[in-house]
Amino acid sequence: MSIPIYVINLKGSTARWEAVSASAASVGASLKRVEAVDGRQLLQEHWRDFDGQHFLRWHGRTPLGSEYGCYMSHLKALEQIVANRDPFAVILEDDARFEPDFAERVEAIVSIGPQIGIVKFFNHRMRGFVPKLRTARGDRLGRCLHGPLGSALGYLVTCETASKLLSGLRPMQLPYDIALGRYWIYQVPFHTTEFPLVTPDRTGTETTIGTREVYRKTKLPKFKRLGALKFRACDYIRGVWGALRRR
Repeated sequence: MSIPIYVINLKGSTARWEAVSASAASVGASLKRVEAVDGRQLLQEHWRDFDGQHFLRWHGRTPLGSEYGCYMSHLKALEQIVANRDPFAVILEDDARFEPDFAERVEAIVSIGPQIGIVKFFNHRMRGFVPKLRTARGDRLGRCLHGPLGSALGYLVTCETASKLLSGLRPMQLPYDIALGRYWIYQVPFHTTEFPLVTPDRTGTETTIGTREVYRKTKLPKFKRLGALKFRACDYIRGVWGALRRR
């Protein structure tokens, strides 16, 4: 497979690297490791490219160090794509596992051309899928009426799109998976596959971001989350409009 695959992996997470490497080998893919930023080791006052005021207002809770690290790690991967001038590239988190026909399906997506922009390979939620394109392998690419989709487990980007994302995604104002899906802000083409090309590891790999209990503790009181409610309503409307657009 000729398309580079960048995998975000924390220093010392050798078991996760070995597991994703084995999955890649099973489909004939080779990986490029991107050392993840460990936000858990950084004091918040040392966070760069972070807008805490908007994060609280738009997301309704305090950020986790692991979320900051995740965000900066994805930006690091995008920077490498731009620096290497990769026409197309895949970014994965290290708990991604490849579907058996991954390589063939990615090649078919790329053959459509640079107008694909971003193509997500996996989502936590897929409601109201609206197809826009079909690959030679039969994959339908489209957008969803109902968002956010959740997850930044795996996606493909063009070099031009990566460059635009690097400008538009700074500073961090939301968790990365939510920010990535706001394509109308960055003016980039956005698609998701109807069916996954990668799936998360199901063997009990511990999350490096945070559990539901941890997230629950970071929420602001309800009366302080009204701004987040308004923000989500506006983004929801924009997402519906984006899904219904012809291209």
